[in-house]
Amino acid sequence: MTEVNSEISDLQDISTPFGIPLSGAYKRSYAYVSIKDRMPIILTKVIDTICQKKNEIIYMYGQDAANDIKNIIGFISRLKNEIVTNKTLKPMRLNTKAISNDAEEWNTYLENKTQVESGIPTWFNTTWLYCETYMYRILAQEIGLTSSIQSYDPFEYIKQAAFVNCIDSMNILASYVNDIVCNKEYNKENSKNDFSRLLKLSLWGNRYDLSASVGSLQEHTNNVLNMADSLDENILVNNWELVWNIVKEKTNKRVDNIHIVLDNAGCEFFSDLCLAAFLVTIAPATKITFHVKAYPWYVSDTTVQDFHWTLDHLNSLDHYPNMKLMGKKFRNFMDREIWCIKAEPYWTGPYDFRQMKEKDKKLYAQFSDAKLVIFKGDLNYRKLLSDINFEYNTNFATALGDFRPTNILSIRTLKSDICVGLSQGMVESLFEKNKDWLITGEYGLIQIAVSLEVPEES
Repeated sequence: MTEVNSEISDLQDISTPFGIPLSGAYKRSYAYVSIKDRMPIILTKVIDTICQKKNEIIYMYGQDAANDIKNIIGFISRLKNEIVTNKTLKPMRLNTKAISNDAEEWNTYLENKTQVESGIPTWFNTTWLYCETYMYRILAQEIGLTSSIQSYDPFEYIKQAAFVNCIDSMNILASYVNDIVCNKEYNKENSKNDFSRLLKLSLWGNRYDLSASVGSLQEHTNNVLNMADSLDENILVNNWELVWNIVKEKTNKRVDNIHIVLDNAGCEFFSDLCLAAFLVTIAPATKITFHVKAYPWYVSDTTVQDFHWTLDHLNSLDHYPNMKLMGKKFRNFMDREIWCIKAEPYWTGPYDFRQMKEKDKKLYAQFSDAKLVIFKGDLNYRKLLSDINFEYNTNFATALGDFRPTNILSIRTLKSDICVGLSQGMVESLFEKNKDWLITGEYGLIQIAVSLEVPEES
């Protein structure tokens, strides 16, 4: 544990007050703990991984990589020290060779933050969402500025190891989904119950977050189907039937677009692919757009490379025929353009989702033309709420503010201390059971804000 209290101005020994964004300036908040301990540990593990994989990196990227490795390790060490000693955030160095690079926009954002906060933001005194995303973005920027390892993903190894670690549980899920999407005699009368189960599997897959576990591999239950059916009481808000009605609704459009803004690679991503395969099977007019990260992000977030690696790896699993069959099915959806991948820079930019209508009109228009947008995971939930610590009984749609392009579904296990849409009695009971219920990943939400008219339950 790192002692930083003496470096933090205006540190308050309280939880985050309601109505303001999460910040490390509140000592009893998870933001404070995360900046103090979790984020430095993540950076330390990046250094450890680079050191352990040094020879492999040099073999892959060439001899010039040796010097780049040395420089990146030095940069990460300085960044870690700046965090624990609460230094100011610095402008990013610009990459003039990059085809697309938003570092200048990040620097403008820093200038605006400096004006708003009456001084250059420091790690603990600015908003947590900003400084945490900045850490991952500046790490990606510095790697991109190297001469030889610009495409290196410092989290690739741990993500792929996490996938292998949960292969037995994914195989059970693959067998279940195969019986649906590859079975011409599938009884569609079961589709509503199967949808509920797959939605819950997508939810509980979000437990396996390498950022929350600071890069440590987690144990996976083998019988994921039993897990999905046994944890209903831990779903604090479960709007699955509303979602089902939206999915089954026939619109007046030729194609019903559903967007999935992905979170973690590995087991969660596989469960998301299974859900998407089910959706296009039971609603053949549906097309799915997967939104991935343009840079390595929050340790385990899915990138374009992770997406393709997963499909390629599935197709190589000769000893797991169900998974191999799913891999072929997924690739077929891609080849037929029923599925597509997008990596818009907005997901790794400095803005939350309330600002999308102003900052990325094109992306907002894409969502406005969709039947449903599914946001996976805790970070997306934080961005949906602008990381504001709303009162727990605040309506989810109200908390979204100006971000209402279409039906918005959040599927998230709780790993940060914000949550809306709960009754007062439920909140009191949860705090009585466990004062840390907001951050353990033990509880989940399947929470929707309905924008379009929803048909009667079918």
